[in-house]
Amino acid sequence: MSSPARDAQKETPYEYSGTSSDSRSLLFRLLLPATGASAVVLLKIIKTGTTTVLQYAGDLPASLRKIIAGETVLAADRAQNSEGSFRGQFSEDWSFLGCPVPPHHDSRTNQFLVALYPAGKSLHSAAHSALQDVAGQIAGQPEHHGKSSLPDREESLHVLHQFIERTGKLSRRAVFSLIHLNLDHLSLINERYGWDTADLILAEMICRLKAVLPEGCFLSSVGGGHFMVLTPPGTTAVTTRSLVNAILKISSTPVSLDMGAIPFSISAGWSVYPQDAEDANQLILAARAALTEANRTGGGHERRASAELTNAYAITSNLEQDLLKAVEGDALFLKWMPIVDTASQKIVGHEALLRWTRPGHGEVAPNLFIRYAEEVGMIEALDSWSLRNACQAALHWPIPLRVCVNVSPVWLVNERLAALVDAVLTETGLAPERLQIELSECRPFGPSDIAFRELSRVRALGVRLAIDDFGAGYSSLERLRIYPLDQIKLDRAFVQYLGEDMRADEIMYAILSLARSLNITCCAKGVETEHQMAILDANGCEEVQGYLLGTPIRDSHVPHLAQA
Repeated sequence: MSSPARDAQKETPYEYSGTSSDSRSLLFRLLLPATGASAVVLLKIIKTGTTTVLQYAGDLPASLRKIIAGETVLAADRAQNSEGSFRGQFSEDWSFLGCPVPPHHDSRTNQFLVALYPAGKSLHSAAHSALQDVAGQIAGQPEHHGKSSLPDREESLHVLHQFIERTGKLSRRAVFSLIHLNLDHLSLINERYGWDTADLILAEMICRLKAVLPEGCFLSSVGGGHFMVLTPPGTTAVTTRSLVNAILKISSTPVSLDMGAIPFSISAGWSVYPQDAEDANQLILAARAALTEANRTGGGHERRASAELTNAYAITSNLEQDLLKAVEGDALFLKWMPIVDTASQKIVGHEALLRWTRPGHGEVAPNLFIRYAEEVGMIEALDSWSLRNACQAALHWPIPLRVCVNVSPVWLVNERLAALVDAVLTETGLAPERLQIELSECRPFGPSDIAFRELSRVRALGVRLAIDDFGAGYSSLERLRIYPLDQIKLDRAFVQYLGEDMRADEIMYAILSLARSLNITCCAKGVETEHQMAILDANGCEEVQGYLLGTPIRDSHVPHLAQA
């Protein structure tokens, strides 16, 4: 039986878009003085405007990296003059002169040789002739130049469909896997070492990949430092994991370049057909979801797809627009968790828990959409909504209990938390002493001097401050030493094993003792049994919350919510 991977690699010629050390580099360097340009670049642009830098000399402007740059070149090419060249502007600061590179007989994309120069500056009179001469030489050169040859995204999808079709005709045991790889921190490598160096690292990575992939594997580049590997039919999940581990190990040796040895790492997400998905798009989605999870842990890791990861990833698709609509509309709402004084067994406050009902998806897990909001820079909008609505709701309680609101520590770095709190208190009329701002220890606080300054401003308003999820993050003791805190809220992970794990008991005793010596109160989260409650009460934990004492409720106006 013929292999779809071997068939595809034999029938279709490909060229990897990386810089080379051949005579073309010299041509590009000579073009700079010949044209008077600041940079000369060879671009590969597909019809959607997506742009790949194949080779360049000089300093490339940041505006070239935006997708609109490709669209601008394509538009200028369509309006080119009779001499076959075209002009345009990438931005207010950068202009360009370009000409198309005559295509090879099998080319599927457009290539352009472009000279970039500051707007208002004039190029040499013979600039367009020089560009056209070099474009003609590029077109007349052989396809490979010793570079790695890889299929692109379009060919990858075609071969994937072939794999599914042929595997479907075999026994159910004839599974195969899709492995989605990426070079970690590619944008950082670009910024630190330059695009040409990043391309050399990618080229070396491809060479090493080819050395470890078994016969029958299909390797392709899907853009942006991402690659796809299809394993031969019959490759089990166990064998795939071994292959993935071998792939990750190719980064154990740095890439040796003229500037020195540059380390790199690879992340991988993989899915198995048909266990994880039964069609091409879902198989790709599952592997991409697994890769996203691997990247979330810092890179250099692998993850296999699962239904949970795939569903979570699918939910985050177009999540930003839906979140924006939720803030402007009424899709967000608060649930309230009672906080109980252990000595009197009375409710002393309520914690506002942000929730979201997404149209077409139902209620979204808070850790999912809040984490996403932090990643895309929307968390401040959510926090502002929570704070305003929580303070407004507390005004309707028959008893003036404390209202606790979670906010992201990103407010500290921007030094905008105190201003927000002051504005909300003024707007709602809530007494400052009734409000407690809680910041999760699982998030970085930024520079300690800036965080201290901003927390001190909030504290000066008369508002209480608490560290949430204490013990689940990092730098716990340092934060207790530096910041003006009123309370620490113990993570449920400590409470869960009280009375069952001696170490958990000892850690809890030590935390409570430390808090008392610092004149900071403690609130234990996740209390679910009378035994846990008794241990906390006996050891001086002032407040508790959990399902034993009350589940979160949505309605903030019913009388029993604020019952003391």
